[in-house]
Amino acid sequence: MARAPRRLGRTTLSAVCMALVAAAAVGCSGPDIRSGAPPLKLCGITFWSGAEGIGTVSLSRSTRGMPAAPAASRLPARTPLHDGGPPPRVVSVSADCSHGRTVVVSPASSVRVRTVAKDAAGRVVALSLAPAKPGTSVEVHVYAYDGTRPVGQAATAVP
Repeated sequence: MARAPRRLGRTTLSAVCMALVAAAAVGCSGPDIRSGAPPLKLCGITFWSGAEGIGTVSLSRSTRGMPAAPAASRLPARTPLHDGGPPPRVVSVSADCSHGRTVVVSPASSVRVRTVAKDAAGRVVALSLAPAKPGTSVEVHVYAYDGTRPVGQAATAVP
């Protein structure tokens, strides 16, 4: 016997919506994050490839093997937003939009940055990466620091 669908209460519906936002914007939360339809918007910055195709990655808490902290972020060269190819890989390096990090991407020569979301002080909150050579897939490490203190890293394939 089939049951009639249950209506979700406002609180439950709100929790489901927040879970979807968290899944789309792994690790970066704030009042200006939206989800559900392209484009993906994190911390007031639009990531134009659309939420449905963007792969998101957050940092692990492991600091093992991380290089020494740099004085400033070392990011790859920029690339145009709409250069074709698969959607970029978005890496979130902060738990909220008000507290960015110093970030190092390695090897920087194998990828390009499409979009960067920053906090008010200019530190990175999230960034989108695309391969330097279209049609290739590369693996990069993203390291994040609070000042000189390592806070985490992510290894990810960038399609």
